[in-house]
Amino acid sequence: MRVIYQWAARCSAIALLVLSFPASAHLVFTYTSDELPLTSYSINGELDDLANHTDILPIAFTFSFTAPEQDLSLNPSTKFSFKNFTFSLISPEGLIEFPLDLFSERSGGWVNLDSAGNVLEWNVLLRITELITPDTDLILHRLARHFVALKTNSETGEDKFTNRFHPVEWESRWVQGAKVQQSYSGGNDAGNWIITKVTVPEPGIAGLLLAGVLGLFWSRRERNLTDGAKPC
Repeated sequence: MRVIYQWAARCSAIALLVLSFPASAHLVFTYTSDELPLTSYSINGELDDLANHTDILPIAFTFSFTAPEQDLSLNPSTKFSFKNFTFSLISPEGLIEFPLDLFSERSGGWVNLDSAGNVLEWNVLLRITELITPDTDLILHRLARHFVALKTNSETGEDKFTNRFHPVEWESRWVQGAKVQQSYSGGNDAGNWIITKVTVPEPGIAGLLLAGVLGLFWSRRERNLTDGAKPC
């Protein structure tokens, strides 16, 4: 019974040590656009009357990225740059015909915060490309030539979303149609950003300390066993 109590006390001590480990803080930046109406519709570069496309509903998008927290008080503004992010499109179903989970290397951006943590300015460009899988029909992929891009910029005060493609029809064979480009745009402001702080324990320090404590316990146990085995 005494051994059980000793191990319970040791486990409690380890738990307290782990809880007291230093933690690093990360900032999660999330941007959600307002609804963006269709602002232009072109066919082979020629603008078409928007009255012909009243059935096309507005769209919206959201994305987020994580960056290590910095001491904002050190400078009048602090820039947070990113290349990795999560993205989802809030839109009528079927607007985009391929998975929105592959981005070109040009995608990314930055956000500037003032010393109080308020968003000062930002510039983001996301370019989405079609995900190629073993099931992808490469002929249709080449003919359709999908292109999707979105921009949000505080200097212009505008969000822009572009969906460009070539409709493909079957006429004894697949035939590429005229290039269609749908453009959506609308205003933006700093209120579109939400910034949350997430505390993450430092795994390296925690693991090292825990390994050391367990090593001490094991060494003491081995020593006790050795002492108990000695002849009287």
